[in-house]
Amino acid sequence: MSWLIWLIIAAAASWFFFYVLWSARFRGAPEEKVPILAYHRVADEFDWSITRQKVGQFERGIRFLHDRGYSSAKLNETVSACGNENRKRVAITFDDGYQDIYFNALPTLKRLGFTACVFIVTGYVGKHSEWDYAWGKHRKRHLSWQQIDEMAQAGFEFGSHTVNHPDLTRIPGRFVGYELRESKETLEQKLGRRVDFVSYPFGRYDRYVEEEARQAGYLSAYTICLNPSLGSGSFSRPRRGVYLLDSPLSLGIKLQKSRLAWTEEIKGRIINRFADCTVALKGCPNYDNLPNDSLGG
Repeated sequence: MSWLIWLIIAAAASWFFFYVLWSARFRGAPEEKVPILAYHRVADEFDWSITRQKVGQFERGIRFLHDRGYSSAKLNETVSACGNENRKRVAITFDDGYQDIYFNALPTLKRLGFTACVFIVTGYVGKHSEWDYAWGKHRKRHLSWQQIDEMAQAGFEFGSHTVNHPDLTRIPGRFVGYELRESKETLEQKLGRRVDFVSYPFGRYDRYVEEEARQAGYLSAYTICLNPSLGSGSFSRPRRGVYLLDSPLSLGIKLQKSRLAWTEEIKGRIINRFADCTVALKGCPNYDNLPNDSLGG
C-alpha cells in the first residue's frame, strides 16, 4: 500500500511542477516598463511564513538597488512609462501593511532615498492579523492610521488590499465589489487623496474580479502571478516577490531579465501556492452583519 501512496505523491508533485512551469513560461505577460518588487513583512522574529525578509537582509537588498543606481518609481509610472524610460527605475510595494514596515523598513528606505506603495487591509488597520491563519499563534499587528498618515507625509503611496483579505475568486460574487469599493473609499477618506491602485489578496483574481476592480474605479491592479488564462491584458500587472530565500544576487536576477529570470518566477509561483493553506483554513469572511446598502454598485 505504501508504494501507492508514494505514487500518488509523485504524480501530484509532477503535476504541480509542470503547472507552475507552464504558467510561468507561457502566460503571455506584457513587457514591463518599470519593474515592481513585492515585499510583505520585514522582521527578525520567527515566523512560519517565508514571505518575510529579515531586517538586515532587507537592508542589503535596498542598498544593492541604491549602489546600482536604481531610484524609486511611483506606481503611476508603471502604467504610463514609455518603453524608452530609464531602466534604473524600480517600484517597491508592500502587501498587507504590517506594522514592522514602519519600524524596520521605513528607516532603511528613507536613509537610502527610496519610497514605496503599501497596500492596506483596511478592516485590520491597527489590529492583529486575524484574517491570517497563525501557526503557533504568531499574530502580526497592522499599521495604525497614525503611522499610515506619517508615512504618507514622507512621500509613501497607499493602495487597497481589500477590507478583509479574502481570496476574491472564492467568495460570493456580491461581496467582491464590497471588498474593493469599501477599502478604496475608507483609504480615500482617511488619507484625503485618491486611491488608484489595488493589490489582489494572495495574488488571486479572475475575469470577474478584474472587471469589478475596474468598476470600483481603480486605474490598475497588481498581483504576484498573472492569471495565465486571461492572456496579456494590461489592467492587472505582475510584480516580482521578494522573500526570505532571496539575496542581492537573486534580486539582480529578478530585475535584469537574465536567462535565469524564469527560475525566479517559478520560485515565486511555488511560494504563492502555499497561500492555499490560509485560504483553506480561514475560509470566507463573515458578511452576515453587512448593511444591504454597502453591497450596492
